[in-house]
Amino acid sequence: MGYLTNKQSELLTFIKEYISEHNEAPTLNEISYKFNSSIQASQLRLRTLMLKGYIIREPNKPRSITIKDDPELKSVTLPVLGLISAGEGISVYEESNPEMIEVPSNMVNTYSAHYCLQVKGNSMIGDGIMDNDFIIVRQQTSVDNGDIVVAIIKGDSEEQANLKRYYRKGNIIELQPRNPSLPIKRYKLDQIEIRGKFVGLIRSSN
Repeated sequence: MGYLTNKQSELLTFIKEYISEHNEAPTLNEISYKFNSSIQASQLRLRTLMLKGYIIREPNKPRSITIKDDPELKSVTLPVLGLISAGEGISVYEESNPEMIEVPSNMVNTYSAHYCLQVKGNSMIGDGIMDNDFIIVRQQTSVDNGDIVVAIIKGDSEEQANLKRYYRKGNIIELQPRNPSLPIKRYKLDQIEIRGKFVGLIRSSN
């Protein structure tokens, strides 16, 4: 299942509510009228919902939209606890009144605590993680080599939070970016605290 933008999510909600109320799917004209858009724009949005796996539609047949019954359509709500640096590091803090964000339930293990962070920087662009994206983090302190982790770097003045790939080599921890213009950084074991593992991505619509 692909992540939906706000407009795509609104269209899917409208289709579900229309089917629930009328026992049949809306026509292209009804969708266009609802969202004040052209027939061509409505067709494009429906095609996107099909490609992302949310609906099934028979071409050239009116009222043929069917909602795909898939457990991955379910979502859970997670708190956005703050920012994470995909760059040089960002001061550690947690939002006292965090924004909540819906994420696909298949990204979350119900037996573990999860939260979201918003990415600042471009050090992980090689892994498809861009500036302003939201990442889903499973709270854990034990990770494997190659995992993308939330690493806290303990400094003299304040702790810094980073998102990087983790590699342990003896008593040294390497935090590797996925941007060829940035260097690998190495730390002693007691300089690093692992706060979680990256398990999912929500693309920013900005």
